Amino acid sequence: MPDLSDLGADSLGVWTRAQALTILSVGEVDGLVRRRTWQVVWSGVYADGGFVLDAEQRAMAAVLAAGGAGQPVTFGPPDPDTGRQRRRLRAVACGRSAARVWQLPLIDDDDPATGRREAVLEDVASWRHLAPQSCGERRLFTHEPTFGRGDLIRLPSGLWLTSPLRTLVDCARLLTHEALVCSVDDALHRSLVVTSQLEERSAARRGDEGAPAWRRAVSLADGRAEAPTETLARLLLLPVLPDLRPQVVLYDKAARPVARFDLGDDGVLLAVETDGRAGHAGEQMVAKDRRRDRRAAAYGWWTERATWYDLRRRQDDYRARIVSKHAELARLRPTR
Repeated sequence: MPDLSDLGADSLGVWTRAQALTILSVGEVDGLVRRRTWQVVWSGVYADGGFVLDAEQRAMAAVLAAGGAGQPVTFGPPDPDTGRQRRRLRAVACGRSAARVWQLPLIDDDDPATGRREAVLEDVASWRHLAPQSCGERRLFTHEPTFGRGDLIRLPSGLWLTSPLRTLVDCARLLTHEALVCSVDDALHRSLVVTSQLEERSAARRGDEGAPAWRRAVSLADGRAEAPTETLARLLLLPVLPDLRPQVVLYDKAARPVARFDLGDDGVLLAVETDGRAGHAGEQMVAKDRRRDRRAAAYGWWTERATWYDLRRRQDDYRARIVSKHAELARLRPTR
């Protein structure tokens, strides 16, 4: 068997069938696949068997499946002014694939509450039209957008993908409203984008596909949110309880922080805390939450908690519970 160590060396451990056939015969390639020594990521794209690809490897595999091996490639005659050969990209990761590389929280990727499983969907921008590809339950969608200056980035790994800002813009027509706002919040919180960039894109995109969804998400974005659950709680509660504010800090008389709430209304002393998808499981975490709630109660604050299921499946019941508690506290402690 020839030395296969160079396969995928410059493409994050994934490679194409065409690359494999430069050193192996058709029968040898098919045998490696049949014995599951290699796994089939997409038709004609392989990786070593026995491990799960991370987000960047998955994006690279999607780009290769869309014809992005060995890019940028030459095209057309040389530039008449400089004499340089023109070069262009054939495929870049975009949309959900790029969002995962940027570690944006795609809440619909694998949600036990709603049953949504968009983790099986990948997106690539290509200069040529390609029909969607399937491999098992996974699907690869290709898009044909027009890119502007700064829209594309090449990572040290060699992966070409859309910038964080352009990724969010493209996701406006791919994600649900809640998922888009969660991603925009996260990008703002981690300084992947700034508010002025979002507003500039809103002005530039009037009339474009996805523009209404983009403007709505930008109008509701808040970079103070530290987790998707905080965003989801804010989207549910602020329309009915507008005095709730993100990241409210409770201080003692010496101006030392006692607690910081995901959402808080210091008029009625109501705090809202949210648990992640896995919840605050385990005796230590439960005890920690209870201690925190007791500390806040000593200063007159009432804490209401929300689980992932409250925020994703029991929204009406959860919102009614918080509104009821807010009204009760308002009667006991009139708003200042």
